[in-house]
Amino acid sequence: MKFIGIALAMAMLAGVMAYLAGFFETKIPIDYRGVVPSQAESRWIAVEITTEPLIEKAAGTVRAKVETVISPVITATITSIFVYAGDEVKRGDVLVQLDARELRARVDQARQAVAAAKARLKQAEKDYGRLLRIYKADVGAVSKARLDQVETALSEARADLLRLQRQVDEARTALSYSKLTAPFSGRIVERYADPGDTARQGQPLLKMYDPATIRIEASVRESIASKLTKGKTMITEIDALNRRLSGVVEEIVPYADPGSRTFLVRVSLENATGLYPGMFGRLLIPVGQTKKIYIPADAVTHLGQLDFVVVKTGQGPARRYVRLGTRSRDGRVEVISGLRAGEEILIR
Repeated sequence: MKFIGIALAMAMLAGVMAYLAGFFETKIPIDYRGVVPSQAESRWIAVEITTEPLIEKAAGTVRAKVETVISPVITATITSIFVYAGDEVKRGDVLVQLDARELRARVDQARQAVAAAKARLKQAEKDYGRLLRIYKADVGAVSKARLDQVETALSEARADLLRLQRQVDEARTALSYSKLTAPFSGRIVERYADPGDTARQGQPLLKMYDPATIRIEASVRESIASKLTKGKTMITEIDALNRRLSGVVEEIVPYADPGSRTFLVRVSLENATGLYPGMFGRLLIPVGQTKKIYIPADAVTHLGQLDFVVVKTGQGPARRYVRLGTRSRDGRVEVISGLRAGEEILIR
C-alpha cells in the first residue's frame, strides 16, 4: 500500500505539471511567413574567407623622449615666473627670474678686488724692474737676496690677480644662475612655484618636454619582443583620438621584467599632433596570418541580443544564428561562428 500511495502522488504531480505546461490545451500554430525577407528586394552573396595579419596588441603609454625639470642651482627669492602650464617656449627664453641683488654686489666686489690686484702687480713690476737695473749696473749696490725677494713679491702679485679674476668669473657665473632659461624648445607641463617663494637649490620649479620627441612605450611579451628589431616600422593605436599612427622601433630595453616577463619597447611616432605624455595607446605587432570571415552588416538581423543571417539551403532560405566579432572600418562585421566558406547569404 505504501508504494501504491507514492505512485499515485507522482502521477498526480505529473498531471499538474502537464496541465500547467498547457499539454491539455490546443496549440496556436507558429506562422513562419515573413521570417525570411522578400528576395525581390535582396541579393545573394557567397561567404568568403579573408586572410589577414594576426595582430598582437601591447598596451603602452605616450611619453616624451626629451623632458626635464627646471631647478635652481642657487638659493634665492623668486621675483618673476614668466610661463604657465601649457605655454610653448623657445630655447633660451627666460622662464624664471631670481633675486640677484646680492649676486650683483659680489660681482662688483670681485671687480674692485681685481682692480686693486692690478695696481699691486703694476707696483711690483716697477720695483722689480728698478732693482734689476741697479743690480746689473752695480752688483754690490743691491744684494741678490733682496732681488729674489722682490721677484717673489712680483710672482705673488701675478698669482693673486689671477685668483681674483677667477673669483670674478665665479661671481658672474653665479649671477647667470639667477635667470633660468629653457634648455630646448618645448611645452611647459607643470609650474611648482610662484613669485615670492624661496627657490632652494635642486627644488623643482618647472617641468617641460619637447613635443617633437613624442613616442610610445609598451611592455611586449618576451616571445614577441625577441622578433622585433630596431628600425622596424610599427602601427600604434590611440583610443582617445581614434587614430592609428605609424612609428619606428627606436629602442628595445635589453632587460626583461621578472614579474611580467615583458620587454620595454619604445617606438617613435610620426605626425604626433594632439598627443600628450601620459595618454594611453596600443602597439599593434604583426605576429603571423589568420583566416576570418567578414560579411556586410546589412546581412545581419537582430532579435533581442541574438544575431541572425538568412542562408540559402537545399530546402530554401533559412534563418541561422551567428556569433559576431568586431566591426571593421569598411562597414563589415566578423563572423566568429555559424557560417562556412562557400555558403550564400541574403543581403537586403
